[in-house]
Amino acid sequence: MLFESKQFSELSAEEVYEILKSRIEIFVIEQECIFQDCDDRDYGYHVFCRDEAGRVAAYMRIYEIEEEPDVILLDGKALWSGNLTEEQIKKGNKMPDFCDASGISQERRENARTVQMGRVLTLEHGKGLGKDLLEAGIQTAWNQMGADRIFIEAEDYVEGYYTKAGFTRISDVFLKDDIPHIHMELWK
Repeated sequence: MLFESKQFSELSAEEVYEILKSRIEIFVIEQECIFQDCDDRDYGYHVFCRDEAGRVAAYMRIYEIEEEPDVILLDGKALWSGNLTEEQIKKGNKMPDFCDASGISQERRENARTVQMGRVLTLEHGKGLGKDLLEAGIQTAWNQMGADRIFIEAEDYVEGYYTKAGFTRISDVFLKDDIPHIHMELWK
């Protein structure tokens, strides 16, 4: 399948509809996560391919970030700050990410242009779409967005998938929408 990489402003109304339909199918219906999907982070790039029927069969969004979302330690649990109230965030403690031993200096980290990949999905499994999607997304981040670093909040069970592509785990497990996640990064 042919992957496309488009900025939000380049998407047609039909493409936006098909993207949102696939995201709802996977994240809201299949994973039973009730959340505000349109969250003001869709104004970056969208990498996707369509199947023969025109459905968006594989998809991810990529957008620039200034800093990673916080993980809060609260009542013995590590929780994604986006699921918490301001009061809960103040009551808890920020869980620090740990950095790998790759020799990335603090100065390089602070000056890096960082993008975040998210809403990664494939409707059909076992056909290599995930691998092809990830490769297309990485190329979009490096070549079209000029990123130095890619940051992801991956579901814990797919750590090996991202590790094979060169990503490094940089956090302990935390809950996001009651699903175990980890932070990972990839440097150019």
